[in-house]
Amino acid sequence: MRKIILISALFLLNRLMAQQDFILYHMPSIPQITQVDPASFPDSKLDIGLPIISSIYGSAFNTGFSMGDIFYQNANGIMMPDVDNAISKMSNENFFILNGSTDLIFLGFRKGDNFFSFNVTEKLDFTFNYPKDLIILGMEGNGNNLLGRRAAFDGLGFDFTHWREYAVHWVHDVHHKFSYGARLKYLYGMENFTTDVSYMGITTDQNTHALTFDMNFDFRTAGLPLVMIDGDIPAIGAIDMNDSAMMYQSGLDGANINNYLFNRNNQGLGLDLGFNYHLNDKVLLEFSVLDLGFINWNSYTANSELAAWDYTYDGIGNPISLFGNGTSVDFLNDVLEDSIEESLKNNYQYSNASYSTSLRTKIYASMEYIVDHNNFVSLSFYSSFVRKRWRRGLGIAYNYHLGNFLSATASYSIYNRSYSNLGAGISLNLGPVEIYMLTDNVLAFGTLNPRDNFLNNNGSSSINVDTKKVRNGQVHFGINLTFGRDKKDKPIDEADENRANAVSSGEDKAGESTTTPTSNKKAKGGSSTRTVLPTGKTTTSTPKRTDYNSKGNSNQKSKSDKSKKSSSKSDYNSKSDKKKKKKTRKGELKTKVKESSPKGSTLRKVSRKL
Repeated sequence: MRKIILISALFLLNRLMAQQDFILYHMPSIPQITQVDPASFPDSKLDIGLPIISSIYGSAFNTGFSMGDIFYQNANGIMMPDVDNAISKMSNENFFILNGSTDLIFLGFRKGDNFFSFNVTEKLDFTFNYPKDLIILGMEGNGNNLLGRRAAFDGLGFDFTHWREYAVHWVHDVHHKFSYGARLKYLYGMENFTTDVSYMGITTDQNTHALTFDMNFDFRTAGLPLVMIDGDIPAIGAIDMNDSAMMYQSGLDGANINNYLFNRNNQGLGLDLGFNYHLNDKVLLEFSVLDLGFINWNSYTANSELAAWDYTYDGIGNPISLFGNGTSVDFLNDVLEDSIEESLKNNYQYSNASYSTSLRTKIYASMEYIVDHNNFVSLSFYSSFVRKRWRRGLGIAYNYHLGNFLSATASYSIYNRSYSNLGAGISLNLGPVEIYMLTDNVLAFGTLNPRDNFLNNNGSSSINVDTKKVRNGQVHFGINLTFGRDKKDKPIDEADENRANAVSSGEDKAGESTTTPTSNKKAKGGSSTRTVLPTGKTTTSTPKRTDYNSKGNSNQKSKSDKSKKSSSKSDYNSKSDKKKKKKTRKGELKTKVKESSPKGSTLRKVSRKL
């Protein structure tokens, strides 16, 4: 019977789940944002990712139950697993997912209205798909809740893929209004196993307790060691660990590691596309499609296929349990094993044909409201195509910028059947060194020490509601070198602005004179001027008196020149004048209009000057 269970477990595998990185999508100050938003236009001229540590990503997702669902405190104050409660929280199909990636190389630079980047990224994905009935069968056997119905294990399995991505990326900015970008990726596969499971189940007849098995699968592997069942049935992989020549050729013995790292014949292509558009000065629309592509697996491949198989054993007169105790298990070992194994062999075949797998396509769509050039609010939608259906997520985020020094984001998201996901991210620029750390769920860190976070000292329950419901954990951090960020314009000084408003400009905005001649006879060689101040008061000056605000008065240029010569003694506003020395104002003076973005800097993923 152990061999039957082992055969079933080995053949039941499922497909890869895609990683999610909500918080990075809202951090345009980080160069790696282009990996989730290909149309984002970085605001630095040169970006260099430090090898390996420029981008380190890891995540763990469990859709079946949260940490708080599997623990309870008994009368002695000891934490115990609460399996029944965990089962009640599960859906029919559940996933446990681990994702990881790191940038080995990242380089990006801006040239005119274009941004180019190149990255080499190592990626790893592991998925365990477990149906609810599998947990029930393990805890209760095939009686009780499963008696008289089919215990469905459809979708049960593991999936594992390890590959490297070489990518070139290009973004183009069009008239500071919208941008579009694309990333072309060459994919080098190292290991994979994947399986399409049509169905598998065990049915126990409610009256006769006859067992009916049904199964159909097509299981494929590449680059994995060979696993044999019963000494003569190849099940997984194609690399014979007992064959020294094959071990050397594959690079698994360490003596020929280059063959493993670079020379396996598992190649593919991928494509990312993105488009960002400023609907107006306040609203930015973003759309990205990621991981359109495939990998062809040709090195050390193995296909294990079981044609549609049904088998019924009704020779038992008494109730039995597959995972019970006593003679029933011994009986199954002696009677069922031989007959079922023989039937399986007749329907099973093993080959070494090549195969292909598709990337898990992901879609991001976002609408962002630009409060000002420091504050942004966005609503984002996420979808991933997994197992012939779309899995969706939703997130809202607030992003704050403090010049080029700091960028911070807070978010709330819903995905993987989880509603307790509070994200946070921060990016600091210390000169050319950028350090960032992001997480889609800060609550996950509270589950690292279950006893302290789920129980208090007096033994009563103290589980935080949000922490109790945590199903997802994710972290993304790195260090980059960034150069050539646009400097923010220094705001106009309020005193200077008031002085500018107080100066007579010769004409008001309607084209009428603001300088009124009083009498040519009152002073030699000229006329007096009357200036209307912002407070409503008026001042009158004679031609021969020093005008401390003469810089902006085009009608008194010659007198302004004279006043400059004596500015060290008589011009009490000389410091302000020196600051503005290079800016020669001609014509009308107006109060500076506040811009929604600093002049010369980028505006939120599209290089835009307002």
